[in-house]
Amino acid sequence: MKNTKIMGIILMVVFGLFTISWFVSSKSYVTPVLNGSMSNFSGQKAYQHIEHLVQKIGPRPAGSKAELKAAQYIDYVLRQNGWKVREQPFSKVVLREPSLSQKEQQVELINSQNIIAELPGTRPDTIIIGAHYDSATFNVPGAVDNASGVGVLLELARVLSKEPHEETYQLVFFGAEEYGLVGSQFYTSQADLSAVQWMLNIDMVGSPMEIDVAGKKSTPPELIKQVTALARESQIPFNVSRDFILMTRESSQGGTSDYSSFLDQGIPAVGLGIYGRPEGYFHRPEDRIERVSLEDVQRVGNFAHLLLTSVKIGKTDLNEWDVLYLPFQIGKHIFILPSYGVRIFAFITFLLTGLILIKFHKARTMQKGEWKAVLGILGFSIVLSVTIMGISGIGEVLWGWIKQVQLLYFAHPTIFVIARLGIALGVLITLASFMNKLPMVRDPQLYWVLAEILLLGITLVLALTRIDLAFPFVFWLLCLNLQFFFPNIILVLIGPTFLYSIHLELLNSHQWLSYYQAIHKYFFIFLGVYSFLLIPFLLALMHVGSIKTKLLKKILSYTRKPALGTTVFLILALGLVPVYTRDYPQVITVQEEWFGTKDGKVHIFSDEPLPRNVVKDLSGEEGKSLYVPIINEKPPVIVEASVMETVKNSQRTLNITFNLNYTREPYLTRLRFESKQPFEIQTDEFLPMSKLPRKLELKGTQQPSGIYSIILQRTPPQKNSIKMSVETQGLITCSVEAIFPDPSPRIQIQHLRSSIDYQIFFKQTYNF
Repeated sequence: MKNTKIMGIILMVVFGLFTISWFVSSKSYVTPVLNGSMSNFSGQKAYQHIEHLVQKIGPRPAGSKAELKAAQYIDYVLRQNGWKVREQPFSKVVLREPSLSQKEQQVELINSQNIIAELPGTRPDTIIIGAHYDSATFNVPGAVDNASGVGVLLELARVLSKEPHEETYQLVFFGAEEYGLVGSQFYTSQADLSAVQWMLNIDMVGSPMEIDVAGKKSTPPELIKQVTALARESQIPFNVSRDFILMTRESSQGGTSDYSSFLDQGIPAVGLGIYGRPEGYFHRPEDRIERVSLEDVQRVGNFAHLLLTSVKIGKTDLNEWDVLYLPFQIGKHIFILPSYGVRIFAFITFLLTGLILIKFHKARTMQKGEWKAVLGILGFSIVLSVTIMGISGIGEVLWGWIKQVQLLYFAHPTIFVIARLGIALGVLITLASFMNKLPMVRDPQLYWVLAEILLLGITLVLALTRIDLAFPFVFWLLCLNLQFFFPNIILVLIGPTFLYSIHLELLNSHQWLSYYQAIHKYFFIFLGVYSFLLIPFLLALMHVGSIKTKLLKKILSYTRKPALGTTVFLILALGLVPVYTRDYPQVITVQEEWFGTKDGKVHIFSDEPLPRNVVKDLSGEEGKSLYVPIINEKPPVIVEASVMETVKNSQRTLNITFNLNYTREPYLTRLRFESKQPFEIQTDEFLPMSKLPRKLELKGTQQPSGIYSIILQRTPPQKNSIKMSVETQGLITCSVEAIFPDPSPRIQIQHLRSSIDYQIFFKQTYNF
């Protein structure tokens, strides 16, 4: 009878979960009113704007003269279409904390401008449409990212100016987005947003379309429902982004584009982009005009116009909408589970877990000898888990060593993920086939209760941290509860369903490569985390296996040799997977290098061994780099340094002046300071102290080596004279660095599976 009651409660929980989700997803939000007239949006005209930005202006990094030319072009087009236009210049200091790619703290001065255009309506209620017009670096034409978005907005400016409208439209073209949403964050910090109803951002036009709703805050469900309903009716393939595990809410930047800055200020906002893992041209010189599809430009332009004329949303305060909801997409339909639904689901699941554990405790009192068995089970599970997780990556380790390649999985990450799973499964089956020969505990309930307690602990910690983070584990815990009554391999596999989907989302995202790099760089940390998560799964398997011992033995006896053979095959087959392809080429840098007044060199290098034909053409030796000398030429910068020193109570104050004579203006000027002792810098010329983020001081931060260091850099316009004061007790080393684009490189490399960065680098070091 008690079992029947508990089962009834569990079934009610499952039914209630789907009921809440269905009720919220079908709730009568403001229904978008479709505009009956056909859109006059011309993809061809939008494409012409894209061509102008990419082919006539070229790369447009923040602060560059090319970015300024792009701003002038945007201003001209907007005025021609009757919009009121103003420029919003900004100069902002941004702090970059140490990361995997940048070991030192970096403080940057970003100079750029936003272009703001307004088309007044009969009401002050405002809709903002945005796109960033800068490109990633000085080597990147930025056709898809994001001349495509700018082209769509400029054509929308023409279309909207010819239509009657009640709302006021505001187009904002953001500068310095690639530096971390700098332009949009500056705009939202300065603008009066009281009349803004919602914001639409377009960043990278393509298909399938991603509807971005994820940032530090999440887009209101009301807006998601309207946008996805219109996408569904427009027959546009789309995917709704989900951020509840990727942790973008906890990052310094938040979301992936400028819509996130508006969500931070309580403005409903949504972004349109390209769904999936970025192709190899992303932020690379290959992001050229041929990457932009005219068909996609027309489709996204029509859809954006439909959104602007159909979506109706009242002004909402951030505190009024649920930001911890979970969106679930099934085909073209979106179901939203609100945070209170997640909390109810979690509470009832925890309650059921407690009831089952109490029932288990009353039905069975642990004997002294059984505690040893418990410790034995835990110890065995840990060893088995670590072994499986460790061996799963042996194929990558082996072939990475043989091929001398770090990013072995760059071109085909899905293959390596499948191989890892296959190897892990093969190892599990092989080891499990020998388990019957070990003195294992034959008590199924012990395996179940240990899995339950471990999973309950993980879930409680996450639920107390953030309820949406806990949902995948709450669902897993519910499946484990059901398994107590119905021991079944299907429940074991279904339990981590949402953990699988999280990793699938990650695989199809911009974060995938950096995530995989982090796994390899911090191997033992990730080995510990994933091994720990695997333990409840293995214990659940043992629970089912120890109940159905005869069937399990029979299955394992038939699958042992095939599993072992498949494991060996997968390990060997990974060697046949190409490291680079045309779509995902090897990154090679051709850098003209100058160190002080010494003769320069052209340095050709990559993180991986250079292609053999490149080495052969340059008569070099195989490896990751080679040099070609530059004889009897002057460096691009002449630096003169002077210093005045005062000493008081063993504290040195260095007043340093650098005079720089450029043959042409560099894109980045960088000052790198290092010392064995703490130091502090004061400068109002290179980085205006008044623009520093609150409570930030220009002090050296200690590295793992014990050295104190900091990097200061700025985008154009550059200074010819730099003055600064440094306080320290020890000696200090300062490097003056400058980086230039190289439009006419001395050595040009053409290789089908290579992406080439051409640049000029200057460095001169002083010891004070």
